[in-house]
Amino acid sequence: MKTLILPKNQEILCAQRVVIIGANGSGKTRLGAWIDCDSPQEEKVHRISAQKSLSFPESTSLQSLEHTKMDLFKGHHKYTNKSLQKWQQKPATHFLNDYNKLLQYLFSETATVDSGYRAASKKSPSKIEPPVTKMDKVKDLWESILPHRTLKIEDLAVKTVIPGTNTKNYKASEMSDGERVIFYLIGQCLAAPANGIIVIDEPELHLHKSNTKPTLARSRNPSTRLPLCLSNP
Repeated sequence: MKTLILPKNQEILCAQRVVIIGANGSGKTRLGAWIDCDSPQEEKVHRISAQKSLSFPESTSLQSLEHTKMDLFKGHHKYTNKSLQKWQQKPATHFLNDYNKLLQYLFSETATVDSGYRAASKKSPSKIEPPVTKMDKVKDLWESILPHRTLKIEDLAVKTVIPGTNTKNYKASEMSDGERVIFYLIGQCLAAPANGIIVIDEPELHLHKSNTKPTLARSRNPSTRLPLCLSNP
């Protein structure tokens, strides 16, 4: 069981995910902002805003893993004031534009894991199975939800391929809103700290109902993370 602390020292004991449903203007987003920035648990909270850019960069660059982790979670690699740096002191209304930060984190984590694997392989007299990176998991989960497409990940870029063809592919920036938001939600959930709390504001945005549940179910690990979804009825 996990504990979620709410305003006025209220607590919820949770076995799996928590879903809070309310009409527009009922305070769901501000509750999520409070949990993210003012709760006693704020250090282990990673919030995915409903107000976000889905602009998928055509390519990105490598940074140190710690640098990209701070950029993604705190808004800046040098400062830890999440409300100021990530949310510009407007945690309930700021329009978040962090798709490139997510990609930088995923590619940097891949580079770090691959580097460790190569070093271990050189020292080992026997074959070592290659580790699975978070980007590998994003690719596998994305393709399991959208089996009519595959992802081609190389040269710090993501492309979409139509299975059974050699030429019919398109850049990630040309994905549909649904394709991009599925990648984004899976990546953000897998990037969240272990034993953390993931707050997802309106996860159903841009998603067909048939894809909302599998996207959330397959991108979480109930033994280590607590998802909190804030949804409209």
